[in-house]
Amino acid sequence: MFWDEVKKHYEAGSAHQFLIHFNVNDLLYDDVYGYLRTTDYLMAQLNTLGCELVLGYNTSEGIHFPKVGQWRNTQRTLEIFPQYNKTGVFHFQSVATWIQTLNRFREVEDVNLAEQEVDPQLVRRRINADLAFDKEHEDPFVAMDPSLSAEFRKKLNHLLRQGRTRIGLVITSLEMLTPNDPSLNEVAKDEVQLLFSQIQSWASDLDIRRRKHVILLVTHNISDVHPNFTVNPEIPMIEIPFPPYEERLRFIEHLHDISEGSSQMRKTLGNHRDQETLARETIGLNLFGVHDVVQQAESAQRKAGGEELLNYRRESIKTFSRGVLELGETYRGPSDDGWYVMRIIRDIADGMKNQDLRRVPRGMLFLGPHGTSKVYAARVLAGEANMTFVRLRYANQVGEVTININDSQNSYERNLNAGLNFIRGIAPTVVFIEDIEQASPYATMNPEEHEQMFPRALANAMNDISLHGRVIWVGASQRPDLMPPIFRRYGIFDTKLIMLPPTSGGRVEILKILCQGQTSGNINFQSLVGGAETDGLTWRDLLLIVQRTNNIARRNGRDTFTEGELRQGLNDFIPDYSREMQIFMGLLALREANSRIMVPDGLLPEYQEFVDGNRIDKTAINKRLKELGNQLGLRN
Repeated sequence: MFWDEVKKHYEAGSAHQFLIHFNVNDLLYDDVYGYLRTTDYLMAQLNTLGCELVLGYNTSEGIHFPKVGQWRNTQRTLEIFPQYNKTGVFHFQSVATWIQTLNRFREVEDVNLAEQEVDPQLVRRRINADLAFDKEHEDPFVAMDPSLSAEFRKKLNHLLRQGRTRIGLVITSLEMLTPNDPSLNEVAKDEVQLLFSQIQSWASDLDIRRRKHVILLVTHNISDVHPNFTVNPEIPMIEIPFPPYEERLRFIEHLHDISEGSSQMRKTLGNHRDQETLARETIGLNLFGVHDVVQQAESAQRKAGGEELLNYRRESIKTFSRGVLELGETYRGPSDDGWYVMRIIRDIADGMKNQDLRRVPRGMLFLGPHGTSKVYAARVLAGEANMTFVRLRYANQVGEVTININDSQNSYERNLNAGLNFIRGIAPTVVFIEDIEQASPYATMNPEEHEQMFPRALANAMNDISLHGRVIWVGASQRPDLMPPIFRRYGIFDTKLIMLPPTSGGRVEILKILCQGQTSGNINFQSLVGGAETDGLTWRDLLLIVQRTNNIARRNGRDTFTEGELRQGLNDFIPDYSREMQIFMGLLALREANSRIMVPDGLLPEYQEFVDGNRIDKTAINKRLKELGNQLGLRN
C-alpha cells in the first residue's frame, strides 16, 4: 500500500514532504470511513499519523478543511455509503445518525451502535479536534487569505514553523501551482515564483521535520510539475497505483453487499463468480471507472460487462494515458503449431504461466514486410499469455486528447510519462510499438541525434528490470535498418521473429481460411494462388482480395462469391510495394535473425538461397541489399 511508504519515511524521520502522483483522483478504502475520494483519504491518514491540524490547498478552492459530513454526502451521492457488518465495525447509515453519535462520542470517529462498544483498533481522534467544532475560522492558525499574496505566504510559512500544533498539509493539483515551466527558475518576481521557492525550501527545513509536520504534494503526472520536485532526494516520490484485481473485487463485492434495497443492482453484479469475472475484465480501470461501469449497467437494467465495458475501457485508457495508449483486442492462436510463430508464443505463454522468466523475453521484434501478420502475432501473444494488449501511439497520433499544462516541444514526453505509469498499473501487458523505426517523436537523418532525441522515459521503462515478466515490449518494423540504436542494446530486443510472405502452400491455406462460409461452388485455391506469379502476396493482401471479392458478389446481387469472382478480385489487386521493395524489406529482416527457429520453415526462392540449414549467409544478404538499394535509389 502506498501509504505504508509515507509512514515508513515519516516515522524514520527521513522525510516530511512527499510527492504523491498517478492515480490521485480515485476512491481509496479507509478502515473507519469506507471508500473516500483520494484527497479526503489523505486527510484521514494524516490524522491517524498524529497531525492535530489537517488542511488542504489548491489554486481553485484556496484553503479547505476536512469535513466528514461532506465526505458522507459524497458517499451517499455515489451510492457507496458503507453499512454495518458483523466484524465489529459499524459504518453509519445516515448523516443524521453520524452527527448524533459524534455529539455523544467526540473522542472517536466510529462506534458500534448495536452494542455501544468501540473497536480498539478503530479508535481515532476526531480530525482537527483542537479547533472549535465547526468554527475553524476562529483558530488563529487557519484564519488566512487563500489568494496568492505576500500575506498568504507569510501565514502559511508561519503555520509550518510554529511548534504547538502538528500540521498536515495536502496541496492538490500541484501542476497548476508549480508547472513544468522554465520561467519559475528565474529570479522571483511574483507570488507564484516566491511560493514555488518556499515549497521547495520546506523539504530541507529540519525545523519543520523536528516539529513532525507533514506536507503532501499531489499531482497526476509528475512530468507536469517542475522538475525540481522530481529530482529532489528529500522529496520521496510515491505512486498511488491503479487498483489490482483484489481491490477491484473487494469494491464490487462492497457494491453488491450494500445494495439490499436494489434488486436490479444485485442482478447487475450477479453471483460471486460473475463478480470475479467483472473484476478481471475491469483491469485498466480505477475504482471510479468500475463504479461508472456498474452504475451504467444498472441504469440500463443489464449485467455489467460485455461490449459496453470494452468500449468504456478503451476510451478510459486512451483518456487516462493522454492518448499515448490504445487498448486492443487479444486473440487465441490456432490449436496446432503449424505456424512457426505459435511455437515461440506458446513457449513464452507457458513461461508466464509458470513464472519461469528465463523463457519470457523483456522485448521482442517482429520484422518483415508490410502485411506479414506482425500485429496479429502480437495480439495472439497477449491472448495466449493472458495479458492486456495496448498500442503505443506516436506524437502525431495523440493530438485529439493531448492535455498540456504549458505549450512546449516536450508535451509528447509528458504525455508519454503518464502512459508509461499506466502500463505499470495494468501489467501484465503486451505493449505493441508499430513501425518502431518511427518511435522518436522527432525526425532526423543523423543516427546520433536520433538517439539523443529518443524519449528518455520510454528508454528508461524498457531498461527497467523490475518490469521483466510484467511487460513485454513488442516492436514491429519493415525497416530495421532505420531503428534507433537504443533498440540494439543488449537485453531489450534480443528475441527477433522474422515475418516473411508465405510460400505457395501457405497462401493456399490462408485463402481457404479467409473464404470459409463465403463461397459458392468448388474453388480451386491451388490454381488461384499456388503459382509463382502470386509470390509475395501477404496475409493482408489476401484479406483485401477476399473483401473486394465480396463487394463484387454483392454488386451482382449475391451473398457468396464464385471462383470467377475471386479470380477477378485477385487480378484487380495491386500490392502497396513493388516486388523489389518487398524483397528488400524481407532481406533486411532476415539479416537481423539470431535464431533459426524464429525464421519461417518455408521460404520463397528469393530468401531460400541465403539459408543453408541452420546457417544464414548475411554477407551474401548484404551484397544483395546493396544491389536492390541501388536499383530502388535507397541508401542502406
